[in-house]
Amino acid sequence: MKMSRDKLHLLELSGFEREQLARIPDSYIVTCADRTSVSAAMVKEADVIIGRVPVELLGYARKLRLLQLDCAGSEQYTADGLLAKDCQLCNASGSFGLAISEYLICTILMLMRNMNLYIRNQEQAYWHMEGPVQSIYGSTVLIAGTGDLGQEFAKRVKAMGAHTIGIRRRIQESVPYFDELHTMEEMCNLLPHADVVVLALPSTERTRGCFGSEQLACMKKTAILANVGRGDALNTNELLQAIQRKQLSGAVLDVCDCEPLAREHPLWKQPNVIITPHISGTFQLKESFYRFTEIALYNLQALLENKALKNVVDRKQGYRVHTVDYMEK
Repeated sequence: MKMSRDKLHLLELSGFEREQLARIPDSYIVTCADRTSVSAAMVKEADVIIGRVPVELLGYARKLRLLQLDCAGSEQYTADGLLAKDCQLCNASGSFGLAISEYLICTILMLMRNMNLYIRNQEQAYWHMEGPVQSIYGSTVLIAGTGDLGQEFAKRVKAMGAHTIGIRRRIQESVPYFDELHTMEEMCNLLPHADVVVLALPSTERTRGCFGSEQLACMKKTAILANVGRGDALNTNELLQAIQRKQLSGAVLDVCDCEPLAREHPLWKQPNVIITPHISGTFQLKESFYRFTEIALYNLQALLENKALKNVVDRKQGYRVHTVDYMEK
């Protein structure tokens, strides 16, 4: 059964371009704004919001049926009572896997090939060989999180000759591009075998602080750790201690447990740590934006037809209950 033919009010905050705006079904009356110009009156009128509306404005929502986020993280929108029970919350998983997996390949290879050291040498006009290097070929790559990010990265490193191990909540079926699947409870048994460890986890009660001194102590001294999921999965200060004690070879941080990372934090000056300001999965790559708009446009039509939406977030668990087929892209 389809929804009433009455027009729905759509508040678009993600910067849809002319091409995407033209594809929005005629059943929507569209208002375009951004996070700085959006008003309480706009939110009050909206049946659907696309983008990250300021949380403090959601108290004005009176008839909101769908909040379609333009990011993968949804934790700030899952608090009890923030959204009406009949309002569906969807995230943008499926949009950023390509961008983040290429970021990981880039930064991990930089550490494996000592490029971080050569860049510093170049700044000082210092001609010096930095010694042995590593390869993704023949390595074991452990990926905590087997959704969009995990699958896209596993696909690429597997093609480069790596053995891939996935960590997920439950093992119910196979996941593309993973040679092995295990649960979080098995993490410490697997870490001694991994040459690369990637955290691609959402922020939930179970994942917050899940990687700290105990897990770092289990890693190979030659291993590289990368966090591109949510910053609160990894304890930054405990990582610093592990780096200083040479418990691992290096680290890549695109997210931190406290952002921005304080200017005086010693991690900035560690030569074997690459830090970026949460940019691996932004819309700076146009393809990520186009992938997001495809999800949003699908959900706009599905809402009209009372069909299941993609990327619906279970607000109690913090996980999606419907997902995009990532590997179609």
